[in-house]
Amino acid sequence: MITFYETPLICNAAPEIGCGSRSKPVLLALEKHAAVKEAWLNRAGTVIAVVWKNEPLTESFAKPIFEKNNIQFMQLNSMQDAIYRKTFRMANLWYRGAAVDELSKEEAATIAENAVKFALESNLINPNEAKKIKKDVEAYFKGELVKLRTNEELNEDSQHKFMTAMYDIAEKYIGKERTEKAMQLYQENCEKQCKKDGSCVQPGTKGDCCNHN
Repeated sequence: MITFYETPLICNAAPEIGCGSRSKPVLLALEKHAAVKEAWLNRAGTVIAVVWKNEPLTESFAKPIFEKNNIQFMQLNSMQDAIYRKTFRMANLWYRGAAVDELSKEEAATIAENAVKFALESNLINPNEAKKIKKDVEAYFKGELVKLRTNEELNEDSQHKFMTAMYDIAEKYIGKERTEKAMQLYQENCEKQCKKDGSCVQPGTKGDCCNHN
């Protein structure tokens, strides 16, 4: 028996994929239960699929886990989930448990791209500097976004730890003065994005990575 749940786990930093860092704790918690055989997230981050060993336990088991992780969900009926059943378990379309780390690594690349984009477009940094900063930022987030965090921990780190790390990486290559200007450009564009679609693109935040509302 498989149950499909609609979930708002889309990455705003990379809207074409789901958020590994937000979905991972839920998927792992689901798979720890004796009643669950498998737990999957689709690539888009819009659906979590639970393969039960016997009968579904949405109200008594799945619902409390979704609520504990502050994830809204809606169980899909047979007509609504038909399209997902056709692709279920297909490689690169569904990710089981900790395999969502692959999505987090893709997100890290997008964050790194955005980290230098605005400073580069404003000629605040040159292509060589951008390349070095981008490489280090991507490596940093590839390591951080796969760590198991609660929603609260993820939001806290995104507002402090992650931003400090990005600052330190940039300062290493372009100095304090230009780093401050680059971070200002980054924040200004985050705010523009917020006003445009109601989300922010600070890595890992409630409003970034995965529309963690």
